[in-house]
Amino acid sequence: MPLEDDLYRSLVEESKLYREKVSTIWLQKFTTLGAIITFAATRSEAASKNPESNLAHLIAVAILSLPVVAVLLDIKLGEFGIHARVIDNFIIRRFPNPPVLAEWERTKWGDDAGPDHNLILFRSISTVASTMIPTCVIAFLSVLIARPYVGESTYRCLHIAMIGFCSLYLVGGIISGPMILFRRQTSRNNKH
Repeated sequence: MPLEDDLYRSLVEESKLYREKVSTIWLQKFTTLGAIITFAATRSEAASKNPESNLAHLIAVAILSLPVVAVLLDIKLGEFGIHARVIDNFIIRRFPNPPVLAEWERTKWGDDAGPDHNLILFRSISTVASTMIPTCVIAFLSVLIARPYVGESTYRCLHIAMIGFCSLYLVGGIISGPMILFRRQTSRNNKH
């Protein structure tokens, strides 16, 4: 049993590390975005004197890369959350004794309709919202900020593209919620 105890402790620690990385990535998102904004701001005066210069195009690309960087970091956040969930599911399946361990893992993820289910659901919605909404804000602001560096027709196309992107991005987040809840219902029904 010492091997199983060590494995359990290792898995719990790994799951904890992945959850801690979520806040680190979130801060990294804004640090990276701040660096790109600083780059664009410090070069904007020179670029505005010659909007057709390579510098103006470089600033436009830097500004428009902001939503791409934000989405990539959001994907990484999702990866960390999925990996933590996989670890915790493994713990539920492989460490049934004492039962309180598996019960805690199910409670932590909101799999049980216990007294904390609504709090956990609110926590999950808050996490998704605090990830996706800033990304959409960044996307819209990047298009607005890039306006002086791109032509008017390009600006209109970018504006429409960002509206479409953010709509799809938010709808994707909303759709994924019921899929998780459906799985929860299935797992609850299988327990009975």
